[in-house]
Amino acid sequence: MYLLYNLLLIIATVLTLPAFCLYVLITGKYREGLGQRLGFISSQTPNDPSLKPRLWIHACSVGEVIVISPIIAEIKRIYPSSCIVVSNTTRSGHGFAKKALKNVSSYIFFPLDMGWVVRRALRAVSPDIFIVSETEIWPNFLRTAKRLGIKTIMVNGRISIRSFSGYMKARFFVKRVLQNFDIMSMIMKGDADRIISIGASPERVLINGNSKYDRLADQVHPGFEEEMRRVLSISRGDKVFIAGSTRTGEEEVIIEAYLRFIKVHPDMLMIIAPRHIERTGEIEELLRKNSLGFVLKTELDKGKMKRDKPVIVIDTIGDLFKVYSVGTIVFCGGSLVPLGGQNVLEAAAWGKVVFYGPFMEDFLDAMELLERVGAGIEIKDADDLVETGIKLLKDPERLRSLGESGREAVMANRGAARRNAELIKELLEGNI
Repeated sequence: MYLLYNLLLIIATVLTLPAFCLYVLITGKYREGLGQRLGFISSQTPNDPSLKPRLWIHACSVGEVIVISPIIAEIKRIYPSSCIVVSNTTRSGHGFAKKALKNVSSYIFFPLDMGWVVRRALRAVSPDIFIVSETEIWPNFLRTAKRLGIKTIMVNGRISIRSFSGYMKARFFVKRVLQNFDIMSMIMKGDADRIISIGASPERVLINGNSKYDRLADQVHPGFEEEMRRVLSISRGDKVFIAGSTRTGEEEVIIEAYLRFIKVHPDMLMIIAPRHIERTGEIEELLRKNSLGFVLKTELDKGKMKRDKPVIVIDTIGDLFKVYSVGTIVFCGGSLVPLGGQNVLEAAAWGKVVFYGPFMEDFLDAMELLERVGAGIEIKDADDLVETGIKLLKDPERLRSLGESGREAVMANRGAARRNAELIKELLEGNI
């Protein structure tokens, strides 16, 4: 099966390479780190023999970087002199990692999953262990790491219901790939059951919770709220409707809901933070079409203007967590369309009740946690959002109480980062 996989990779490369090269020349995208993606990364990794053990941690994009942050802190507690190399797939994740992660020796782009490329990369980094956040399964990389005697572990692993059927269709191959993992540390029992069904060896699968809880508990700081209120010109008495991580097809619903909110609360503000800031232009056009005045956060950051419009569009990366601190009514996107949802815990950590649509397959543990205490509310359309939102706005004490219950639930679920770091230690020291 590896032969077929590599043959398909070669065919795909040959067919797409001319268009890709043209795209890079025209747009400049993917030019950064292109050599690293081809395995030429020796100059980016430290060779100091006193830094040990050597750990390669892969976090695909921004969300995964957030997950590994508390795990890295725990690893550094155990191994203060360790060498940690962090890799990312996306440019946004790479930039965010450089800004957000401390105690990291080197930041690189993850190599393409081709045999000669991953061999070059693994020999250049020469890690004692490879740690992947969530569920990144690269057949050639994992097999090569195994052959080179490198320990491999998945942390914060999850297999969503949405992706499960796809994995099952390729189970005959995925089962073989999963045998290259020494340990798969999953978030919850459902994730563990699904990865075992796909073909993982049950004795290698553990359940250790979600390290996002640890990161959120550490990151909630009153100074962030003060910063956002100052930058966005929002006072404590303002009612603010926030729609975070929105995707195509959701902004129309959000704008419809806002137009109805302001019939009851004329001074209410709205903040829209698209999942991909490249879509900012689309959102601007929708706001103009609905005669809504708006300002971009980049304009406020540069001090070009002070907010004098009711709508703010967040066109920056890495600010949404802080933005949630000023919300009154919060909606988390990727959930009204079938895309699996987004991380509702970020808003909940600030004591906010979180609204979301019916498509939350990728964040079932977080959704279930919040719904148990009444701090997570599923809606199906603008009618649901407005009706429930207005009821809560009429009863601010209930809104505050439910939000606080959600915050307490998030804080009570800390500890996954330490458990995963201890597991990494046991694996490195040959105890498992």
